[in-house]
Amino acid sequence: MIKSKARQKKKAIRQALSATPVDITELRKLAMSYGGLLTSELRKQVWSHLLGVANKDLNNDEEFDHESHPSYRQVKLDVDRCLGSFPDWIEQEVRPHMQEELLKMIVDVLHKNPVLNYYQGYHDVAITFLFVCGRDHALPALERLSTHHLRDFMDPTMDKTCHILNYLRPILERLKPELVEFMLKAEVDMTFAVSWLITWYSHVLKDQMKIQRLYDFFLACHPLMPIYFAAHIVAGNADEILAVECEMPYVYQKLLHSALTPNLPLEELISKASNFYIQFPPSSFAVQAADFYKENLAVSTFADYALTALQENPDEVLKRLKISDDSEPSTSIRSSSILPVLPFNLATYSNWTRFRTIGVMVSGAAGAVAIAAGGILLDSAPYILDYFFH
Repeated sequence: MIKSKARQKKKAIRQALSATPVDITELRKLAMSYGGLLTSELRKQVWSHLLGVANKDLNNDEEFDHESHPSYRQVKLDVDRCLGSFPDWIEQEVRPHMQEELLKMIVDVLHKNPVLNYYQGYHDVAITFLFVCGRDHALPALERLSTHHLRDFMDPTMDKTCHILNYLRPILERLKPELVEFMLKAEVDMTFAVSWLITWYSHVLKDQMKIQRLYDFFLACHPLMPIYFAAHIVAGNADEILAVECEMPYVYQKLLHSALTPNLPLEELISKASNFYIQFPPSSFAVQAADFYKENLAVSTFADYALTALQENPDEVLKRLKISDDSEPSTSIRSSSILPVLPFNLATYSNWTRFRTIGVMVSGAAGAVAIAAGGILLDSAPYILDYFFH
C-alpha cells in the first residue's frame, strides 16, 4: 500500500513537471504534503522550479580566482570541517572532490553577489543542495535561496536575524504561555534558535534524508516557516524543559538541544507548523515584530501561496479547524496562506485542477513583488479564500 502511494505521488510530481507551463502550484502542494518529494532525482528538478531557476544559465566567471575572495579562507575552514556531514552513501574517494566543488560554489555565490556576507553555517545549507542537485543545478538554486529566503542572514550584522527571532516569542506564547513565562523567569532569550534558522536545521538534524524532506517543506512555504517549525519543536519538548531547574544555563542548554531530540516525528512537526500558520499567519504577530516586518526583504517580497497545500474539501478544512457550517469564517482563517499538510491522496488530488488558475495568480516571484509594491500584506489573501466561502 505504501509503495503504491509512493508510485502515485511520483507520477503526480512528474505530471506537474511535464505540464506546459510547469505547474508550480501543484509542485508546491506536493512538496509540502506527507513525505515530500520522495527522491533526490525528483528534488533536483522540483527545487529548481520552486526557486525559479530551472532554466537559468550558470554564467560563471571562468577567470575568477576563488582564493582572492575575502571570505575564501573562512569558507575553506568550514568546508574542511564538514566531512562529518557526508552521508554514508557518498563514497570516501569522491568526498574531497565534492568538498572542492562546495568551496567553489559558495565563493561563486558571494562573488556574484557582493552584498551578501558569508556566515558560519551557510555551508550546511549549501552542501544539501550539492548532494541533491549536483554543482551545475545547485549553484543557481543556492544563489536564489541566498538572495531571497536567506537574504537577511547574510547582512554584515545580526540585526535582521535578531528581528526574525522576534517572531518566536509571540508564537510560543500562543502555543505554550507557561513555557515563555518560565523562560523569562530564567532570563533566557530566543538566541538558542539562531543556528536552527541560519542552517535550516542542517546543523542539528543528522539524517540527510530528514534534512532534504524539511527543505521540501521550507522551499514551498513562506520564509518565516522555519520560525513556526522552531516554535513547535520547543512546544513539543515543553515538559522536559519545564522540568529543569529554572536557571539560565540549564534552561538554555535544554532549549538548545531540543532540536536534536524532538519528541514529535518530523512529519507531525511539519503538519502542526503548517496548521498553526493557517490560524496565525505572520501578520498576527506584526505588532510584536513590527520593525522586522517593515524591513525584512525576504518576507516583504514573498507571496503567500494560499492554495498550495489544498488536498481536501474546504468543508473538511473548516470542520477540522472547528468552524461550523453556518458560522462566519474567522479573520485568521480568511487571511491564511497555507492549508494543512495531509498524506497524499490521489482521489482528492484531482480536485486540485479547478483551483489551478487561481493558484497560478499567486505563485510567481513577479506577482510577489507586484503585490508587495502595492502595499498589500502578503499573508492576507481574502480574494482567494472568498472563492471557497462564497
